[in-house]
Amino acid sequence: MMLGRRLRLELVGALVVSLIVLAWSSGTRAAEMKPANIRLDFIIGGKHAPWFVALEKGFYAKRGLNVTIQASTGSADTVRTIGAGGADFGFADIGTMIVAKSRGAPVQTAAQFGYVPATVMWREDTDIKKLKDLEGKSYAISPGQAQWYLMPAYCRINKINYKAIKIQETAAPLQPAALVAKKADFIVMYRGSNDEVAELAAAKQGIKLKRIFMKDTGLDIYGTGLIVKDDDIKKRPEFVRAYVEATLEGLRYARDNQEESLKILLKHKPELEPVLTTLQLKNALTEVFLPLESVNVGLGYMKPEITEKTVKVVNEYFDVARKVSAKEVFTNQFIKR
Repeated sequence: MMLGRRLRLELVGALVVSLIVLAWSSGTRAAEMKPANIRLDFIIGGKHAPWFVALEKGFYAKRGLNVTIQASTGSADTVRTIGAGGADFGFADIGTMIVAKSRGAPVQTAAQFGYVPATVMWREDTDIKKLKDLEGKSYAISPGQAQWYLMPAYCRINKINYKAIKIQETAAPLQPAALVAKKADFIVMYRGSNDEVAELAAAKQGIKLKRIFMKDTGLDIYGTGLIVKDDDIKKRPEFVRAYVEATLEGLRYARDNQEESLKILLKHKPELEPVLTTLQLKNALTEVFLPLESVNVGLGYMKPEITEKTVKVVNEYFDVARKVSAKEVFTNQFIKR
């Protein structure tokens, strides 16, 4: 009986020690998790599924990140917030980021998510037949959106008199409705985002829309990407690597598991409309996020000749405070090839 009692005590003691070790190791892992705020480029929609997939599947957690994902009012807001320390990482329009960099924002791009996805959209019943016809027409836009910076440059490239366009300041969420209700003649939307909002809103009213992709008409440069801080690249490169690699893993998973990824996004954001969200995600993954260099070289990889072209176009046609170099605003050091 003494032997049995001693064995029981030893087993209890071993169990207590194991529980203490487990609690200690769990606490240590929790303490090692770094908080990271991620600010997206706009109102959350279908194209943002990769971030929520990376969160849900533990891609961030296994790299030591405890992330919070935030919406935004536009790329300018995102870049400004990151530069000011209000967020650790972001996803934003690269042209907008370069303009901010020229004005002192300490940020750069660590991965691309495709070429400029902007589309110029108008109703088929207008007399707009070619880009030059945009002159004299009303344009619904809001300061702070990437389009605010893109459109003047796009007009210069295509020899359109931007000053002849009637700017109609309209909150970003209201722009598709303004077009459909004939309160504006044209808008500039993003494929995989509010382009689909306008498309569905018009279809409900029996209105047909026309669109031109900016990347096919002069702005064949990188569009959106993962935005990080200069100081973090220098002083905390593993922190940056964790964000870039986990997000790209989320993108890869979303590409290969679109239906499941949609369910994950809707689980986190049940207020989203499923039909619209499905269309946004599909278009983002098939038309925007995965150019040939991402497929053939490595997800997020930025071709040197395109980074140089992107910077050249922004320096020449955007409202920069100074000309920046490609090495200031692009880095492939966190891309797996």
